[in-house]
Amino acid sequence: MAPKIYIARDPVLEEVLDSASATLTEKGWEVIRGPEVVPGVPRRLSEEERAALLTDVDLIVASSRSRLSAADLDASPRLRALVFPTIGVDAVDLEACAARGLLVANGATPENFLAMSEATVMLMLVLLYRLHESERLLRENAPRPQVMYGRMLRGRTVGLIGSGRIGGGVIARLAAWEPAEILVHDPFLTPETAPAGVRLVGRDELLEKADVISLHVPLNDETRGMLGEAELRQMKPDAILVNTSRGGLIDEDALVRVMRDGHLAGAGLDVTETEPLPMDHPLRSLDRVILTPHILGHTIDLYTVMPEVLVENATRLMTGDLPLYTRNPGVEPAWRKRLDSIG
Repeated sequence: MAPKIYIARDPVLEEVLDSASATLTEKGWEVIRGPEVVPGVPRRLSEEERAALLTDVDLIVASSRSRLSAADLDASPRLRALVFPTIGVDAVDLEACAARGLLVANGATPENFLAMSEATVMLMLVLLYRLHESERLLRENAPRPQVMYGRMLRGRTVGLIGSGRIGGGVIARLAAWEPAEILVHDPFLTPETAPAGVRLVGRDELLEKADVISLHVPLNDETRGMLGEAELRQMKPDAILVNTSRGGLIDEDALVRVMRDGHLAGAGLDVTETEPLPMDHPLRSLDRVILTPHILGHTIDLYTVMPEVLVENATRLMTGDLPLYTRNPGVEPAWRKRLDSIG
C-alpha cells in the first residue's frame, strides 16, 4: 500500500509545500492537500473535513498557519508522525503527541535557524544605527544632523530571553561585535550547559541592565504576553527590543503606550500577534518601530532546502527511521511501540 500523507496549505509556504507534494507524488505516495487558508486566520479542520482528509493517513504535514486538535491526531489509526517544514511546531500540542507516541519532525536546518540568527543581529544594528532615519535624510534631501544619533553594538549589554538554536546562533555572531556583556535568561540552561561567554541572570536583571533585548522563546500559555507594560517599563529608556520569535510574546497595546510616552529607543518586530498586521494597527504609526511580515529568515537558501528536508523526513518516518530533525526525541521509545502496533 502506498504511503498516504496529508499536507496542509499555507499561503507563506505554498511553494515549499507544492514542491514537496510533487516530489512525493512522483515517488508513488498518495498526497492529500488541505483546504485553503485565509492569511492571518489559523486553520482548524471541521469534523467533516477531518473525516474526509485525515482518515487512514500515515503522516500529517502542518505549519504555524494550521491548528491540530486531539481529534485530528486520533482520526487515523495509521498515523505515524507529524512533519513541519519549519522549526516552529506551535500548531500542535507536544504533550498530546507524546501521549500518543507520535514523533514530531521539523525543519531545523542551519539555513533555517542561522538565517534567523543573522536577521536578528541585523535588526539590532539597524535599530542602534537608526538606519531608516539616515535613509530618510537623503531621500528628503534634508541637511545632515548637527548631533549624531547612531550607537555602536560594541560595548553594549545584550540580553536574550530564551536561547535555543536561533539564540545560540545570535550569541555566536555577537562575539565578533564585542559587546560589553551578553546576558541570558533561560530556565532550561545551567552554568554547565550555557553557551560560552554569557552570564545567566534572572529576567528582572536582564530587563534592567540590557541595552538590547531579543526574544527567543516559543509561544505558549507561560510565555504569552510575557512582556507587558510593567516589564517594558523596566527596560532602560534608550533600550531597543527585537522579536523574531513569535507574535504574542509582547503585549502590543502596552508597547504602543510605552513608546508613545518616549520610552525605548526602538523596536524591531518580524512577528506580531495578528499576521498580517492590520493596516490600522497603531504599531504602524510609530516611527521608532521596524515592522517586517515574518519573512526575515525566509532566504533563497532556506526555500531551496526546505522541501528537500520535508521529503527526507517523511521518507525516513515511513521506513521506521528517525527524521533528520526531531522536535520531541524523547518520544522515540513510545513511537517504536506505536509502529509495532500499526504493523
